Amino acid sequence: MSLDKYLEPYKKWGGTKYSLWPVHLVTACCGVEMAHTWNPTYDAERLGSLPWHAPRQTNLILVEGTITFKMARVLRYVWEQMSDPKYVIAMGSCAAEGGIFWNSYHAVPPVNKIIPIDAYAIGCPPTPEAVIQMIKIVQRKIETGEAKANVKPKTIDLTKIFTPSPTKQPAPNPPHRITPPNPHIPICQEKKVEWPFGYELINNQLMPTLKESAKKIVVTDINRICIDTEPNKLRDAASSLSKLGFDHVKSVNVIDAPHENKFYIEYWISSYGKKELMPVLISLTTEIPRDNPRVPSLIDIWPSADYMEREMYDFFGVWFEGNPWMGKNFLLDPDTPPVKFPLRKDVPIVREFYIVDREFPGLPVAPPQPKPTAAPQKPAQPKPAQQAPQPKPTEATPQSKPAQEKPGEGKQEVGSTG
Repeated sequence: MSLDKYLEPYKKWGGTKYSLWPVHLVTACCGVEMAHTWNPTYDAERLGSLPWHAPRQTNLILVEGTITFKMARVLRYVWEQMSDPKYVIAMGSCAAEGGIFWNSYHAVPPVNKIIPIDAYAIGCPPTPEAVIQMIKIVQRKIETGEAKANVKPKTIDLTKIFTPSPTKQPAPNPPHRITPPNPHIPICQEKKVEWPFGYELINNQLMPTLKESAKKIVVTDINRICIDTEPNKLRDAASSLSKLGFDHVKSVNVIDAPHENKFYIEYWISSYGKKELMPVLISLTTEIPRDNPRVPSLIDIWPSADYMEREMYDFFGVWFEGNPWMGKNFLLDPDTPPVKFPLRKDVPIVREFYIVDREFPGLPVAPPQPKPTAAPQKPAQPKPAQQAPQPKPTEATPQSKPAQEKPGEGKQEVGSTG
């Protein structure tokens, strides 16, 4: 008689249930709560679990945060290196259904498309108590074969407590990506705020100085000013701002608007030399056509713009005339083919999907189907020896009698008419 039937409960109890060695894959803020769970305050080690660093010696993985298409490969590698039996806890709303990134092009919601999930710790981020509860659920699954919570949440009708305010575009349920065909791009949108210094700066300094080079100067928020100009007047506006004390560029951005056939160029500038201007950020913006993306470089006015202009050329193909680095790769690999500019919205995104019920690694590819061909001809069968033709059923043909008959056997006729 086999002892496995009697030893199995003890194996589950001592060998797995109270010997959970979780490895954690941290991609977001849930990692802080994971560390909090095993600190002396909550001491999750008393439950028979202890975090470990190497996946090949672990049997539980904590997925902490958003999983992007790039990190999907890493998650699947780690999961496949773990020894069986192995279990997975998804921590946080991002790991469950994408969280605040549910409509992002780079996220993979939910994680159970990559690896199987045994328990979900919901929250943003989940509390240490929630993580401990998920550990208990995994232990209950090891013992009974079913991941079942020991509490049942109470359903509350929130419409009886407060009236929700209507939204222009509520999130769909279940979440799926929304891609508007003609998205609105807010550039230089004025906002009324309590900022007396900003309005005084515009009226007394910026307006008189930039009256020939700026189309619009507005306050967009506290300590934020936007200046819109034409591409041929960009250098004049930058020179005037430099004379007012704005001495460096903090960032250079390119916004791709293919539905408008244009690029928006933004130079975010500020001051280190004048104390009253240090908190102020000015967005110097202009528009250029997408089919001829050329704009004057500002590196001779603000040398700090040099590296950022190179990056924008690498990513979008915007040619900053006067920057000697144009036409060369800066961040991209030197072997990148001539058709590059990966952040343009018309560049197809190549994604790799790692589905749990398919072979890893690689894309889920259907098995190759045979090409339709002509029906194969059967090989010629050797002709059998010549046989006497079989009589038709309607014909009455008496069979010849055998030469000798055994005693006790009667005569037999086929197709006899009687």
